Amino acid sequence: MLSLTSLNYGLKKIMDKAYIKDLKTGDSVKWYYVLKNKSKRTARTGKDYLDLTFEDKTGEINGKIWENAEKISEIINEGKIVFIDALVETYNNNKQLKIKEIREIFEDEISPTDILPSSKETPEKMWEKLENILKKEVHNSFLLELIKRISTKYKTQFLNWPGAKKIHHSYVGGLLEHTLSVVEIALFLGEKYSLNKELLVMGGFLHDIGKIKEIKDVNEKSETEEGLLLGHIIIGVQIVKEEAQQIIGFPKELLTQLTHFIISHHGSYEFGSYQVPMTREALALHFADYIDSQMNIFDNIINKFSGNGFASDYDRRIGRKIYIGEKE
Repeated sequence: MLSLTSLNYGLKKIMDKAYIKDLKTGDSVKWYYVLKNKSKRTARTGKDYLDLTFEDKTGEINGKIWENAEKISEIINEGKIVFIDALVETYNNNKQLKIKEIREIFEDEISPTDILPSSKETPEKMWEKLENILKKEVHNSFLLELIKRISTKYKTQFLNWPGAKKIHHSYVGGLLEHTLSVVEIALFLGEKYSLNKELLVMGGFLHDIGKIKEIKDVNEKSETEEGLLLGHIIIGVQIVKEEAQQIIGFPKELLTQLTHFIISHHGSYEFGSYQVPMTREALALHFADYIDSQMNIFDNIINKFSGNGFASDYDRRIGRKIYIGEKE
């Protein structure tokens, strides 16, 4: 039976690091993971249980809590690092955790960098690449001043922020990784179709800037109040407008074009756009954003696949399974 001593834990000796990719059926695990998803479900017997997804920098694994589901759900929160005491089992050819004990961590109990997934490339290197592209492609003095103002104010967050709470690039440095990729893809499309590359790379740079204020912080990928009520698109427009208005003489038409990139980059009203792309550059930016987000989801599923067989489970983010291929 799962103990509710999660409210009174005292510190205890913890075993060596138990990264998800190294877990084997039969292992007894006492270690830390990010609680990525939490949902209460009902078994065929009518009994409630918790269905959980844990992640670390090496992968993801499902877990189940069969006792005291309601009370336990109240003391653990998505996006938080938790300590678990669990047994690794196999169900339907996939490894999963049978949870005996779970709690959120104490302050300074463990360094988040030991647990949190992150970009493969260092944020500093990605920022250097992004800066080099902007320096090469942007020559308009108003845009250069806008880049300077936004970089000065938001660089620290840009270097670390996740690109989303759950869907894609949802790890340390994910926002910068996604932004850089979108700029690079957009630049390729600009070359191919003779587009305004200066505007395109600015659109790529700014399209998700609102996520810095939408997501609470790098350790807790939950929404801020502002993020919940407005969303990153409206927040992004506010950020760009606020900074542009501080630049004397910033052309209204130029600000309108930048705003259009932000409000149309999701491509359609169905997917949260406030406007559909109405310029060739905005259309190219949408596809750059879409390609990178979808490829990241595919890579995430493939890299974290720990089951048997040649295909992943059905993934609601993309509405399909993914072919993995036979393991070597």
